[in-house]
Amino acid sequence: MRYLLLAVAVSLSGCLYADVRWPRAYRSATPSDVKAAPADPVASGTSCNTSLLYLVAWGDAGYAAAVRAALKDHPEGLLYDVRSDMKVKSYLVGLYSRSCTVVTGRVARP
Repeated sequence: MRYLLLAVAVSLSGCLYADVRWPRAYRSATPSDVKAAPADPVASGTSCNTSLLYLVAWGDAGYAAAVRAALKDHPEGLLYDVRSDMKVKSYLVGLYSRSCTVVTGRVARP
């Protein structure tokens, strides 16, 4: 009985299967790489992933999704001087957690 409970706990806690991608570094353009101007607007985008009861998770907290969100109002623009931050909120020892990638940068015209 003890082993059955252990097997159920392991299979329900994300130990059996998880699809996590975590890149090591990003490269973004610098002002000298693009047509930078002092009047270039600052854009920010967020992408989040939510997990509930260690059973289900949904969302895309990736860097690319956050960049797409940042450029939503500037579809032709290019981000430069990019800063990427992670925000994690967890409640009740992780029974509910939300992790977000926040990308902030200046938008240059192509």
